[in-house]
Amino acid sequence: MIKKPIRGWAGPWLVALLLPTLLGPGAADAQTRVAPEPAPPPEPIRLATPAPAAPQPDAATLKDGLAVRYYFAKFNHIDRLVDWMKYDDGVPGEPLPMLDYDVGMGNVLTTTSSDMVGAHITGFIAFTEPGTTRLRVTSNDGVRVTLGGEMIFEDPGVHKDATSPDLVFDVAEPGWVPLDILYFEKKGTATLKLSWQPPGAPGFVPVPGAALKHP
Repeated sequence: MIKKPIRGWAGPWLVALLLPTLLGPGAADAQTRVAPEPAPPPEPIRLATPAPAAPQPDAATLKDGLAVRYYFAKFNHIDRLVDWMKYDDGVPGEPLPMLDYDVGMGNVLTTTSSDMVGAHITGFIAFTEPGTTRLRVTSNDGVRVTLGGEMIFEDPGVHKDATSPDLVFDVAEPGWVPLDILYFEKKGTATLKLSWQPPGAPGFVPVPGAALKHP
């Protein structure tokens, strides 16, 4: 006897009926599974008003960008870089006009090296408007940021690109504030960014070069 093929609505109905059996346990649940919601952003960190430089530097004598000294070795933690700096004076590098580096596998900051670089970055940041200001730090690998003599953020180990919570503080009076950053890149990709949201600004932007100077 010749069996007739299943036609019309029966074909799709049988496929739907048999599909979970063919695919195995959990297939039916997979069809109704909902993607997890993204994690909420980290809570902002409220900071004390950073201490301005005393006395204030003469802006006319300051140089563009931030000063930097480089240390070429394998670092796994910022504390290891700190220890290394006790015995190595480092190599002065070209000043950093801004901190907006996302170079992938390229050269780290203003060096000609793509791996195993430590950096000590110093200078001043200008806060020109009183009110609430927010900073964000993005790094790959380790970083430690000191503002006005107080450590405000660190992510000191080896890690992929990661951004700090919003670092929130009030600026009482416009002026120059000392900025000190320790940073290292061990291997692979390299990132170091400093962004801000000044009072009244709609969002975050890289801290402009006009606000970053060194003696």
